[in-house]
Amino acid sequence: LFPPDKIEMAGEHFDVVVVGAGISGIAAAHHLKTRCPNLSFVVLERRKNFGGTWDLFKYPGIRSDSDMFTMGFEHRPWGSP
Repeated sequence: LFPPDKIEMAGEHFDVVVVGAGISGIAAAHHLKTRCPNLSFVVLERRKNFGGTWDLFKYPGIRSDSDMFTMGFEHRPWGSP
């Protein structure tokens, strides 16, 4: 996981570039690693933290209507908090 300004792109070649390290970008990286191990890839995220919307927008005292069993990752199932 690299912020774009921290990776030297000159001369680098990746088979896949994943833009954004939100829930979809993280899932894409997992699937690329497990299902396409011969492909090289990089995940670019402009923020210091990964997690996308889930990390960026935090509202104290407000709960999400999305359950983590649905929105979680199959490779890392949600447990209790």
